[in-house]
Amino acid sequence: MKGSYRSLYEFGEMFLGPILSVYAREVESSAEERLPVCLAREGWLFHKLFGELKADGLANFQNEPVYLKVSRTVLLRSLLGDENAWEMAFSAEFRKSTVLDLLIRRFGFSMHEAFSTLPGEILHRELELPHQAGELREWIKPYKSALAGAVKPTLEGLQESFELAGLSQPEIEPLFLDIGYSGTIQKLLTHLLKKDTTGLYFIALKAGSHNVGTFRAKMSGVFHQGIEWNQGHMLLDRSLLLESLMTAPHAQVVDVRVSPSGLKYFYGKEAPTQKFFQDLDVIFRGAIDEVKRLLAHDIYYSVSDIEDLYRVMVTTPGAIPKAAWHLFGIDDDFYGNGELNSLQVFGL
Repeated sequence: MKGSYRSLYEFGEMFLGPILSVYAREVESSAEERLPVCLAREGWLFHKLFGELKADGLANFQNEPVYLKVSRTVLLRSLLGDENAWEMAFSAEFRKSTVLDLLIRRFGFSMHEAFSTLPGEILHRELELPHQAGELREWIKPYKSALAGAVKPTLEGLQESFELAGLSQPEIEPLFLDIGYSGTIQKLLTHLLKKDTTGLYFIALKAGSHNVGTFRAKMSGVFHQGIEWNQGHMLLDRSLLLESLMTAPHAQVVDVRVSPSGLKYFYGKEAPTQKFFQDLDVIFRGAIDEVKRLLAHDIYYSVSDIEDLYRVMVTTPGAIPKAAWHLFGIDDDFYGNGELNSLQVFGL
């Protein structure tokens, strides 16, 4: 362990405990007959929290929450041969680089996969997204079948994971749980599952119902919805600090395959939170214990309370203890930026 146990535990109580208590109450009241599906790496903490709350009689769910090990990368990879999904795949910003770099960083391709699928002349073209998205579509359109073949095992792996989670059952309506913000993962899952979905997030930038083909993806935010960046909402503007900590023991999922022994997952590079997960786990322990205390004693925080508490924590020098500083690295390969330190980004 690199940090002090007491310092890390108390930080978890203060930084994550209150916000998780509000979110847990809202999830319980919103789930009803839906299946709570904890998404992406932050879903690992949600799933652990809900499991302990249910075991202690502090929360009740009609359907047992499940953890779905997915990421934007693995979902977009699986759909790279589907022209209908290209708008979602190419609309997010990607710094100026090459098509090859995009395939590796955003879609989890290996060098061998990339050169086996597209000609080198295309792979070495310079590219910046989103303003060259149209050009990219034209470049790869002739190779759509090759791309579909390359990602077929990934698509099969995802479909098997949906089956195991119970999501393939027609009568099951999922309630997707995530920090937010634009609901990209939910939209991709709506497209793959071919059913209407609901998402409950910390923050939903575009709350409401969205068309995904012939299906609907409904989104709402517990703390904020319909807001924009740089409007003074610290939960959004400095959300990178939350994302740094609310992660799983494993790195980002970049591929999943069906194997004789079951599903086999492949991961990207580890961030400090994976390398020092024993420290992060102490923060989680403090957070979960605080949520239990708040629920057991009927202590409530309002949304404005949470915003005020978070603002103090993420703007006051020294509010985040030194014992936790090494945990604030985050993988930003999806946008082509590599690893970032969120404390340094905000001058903390």
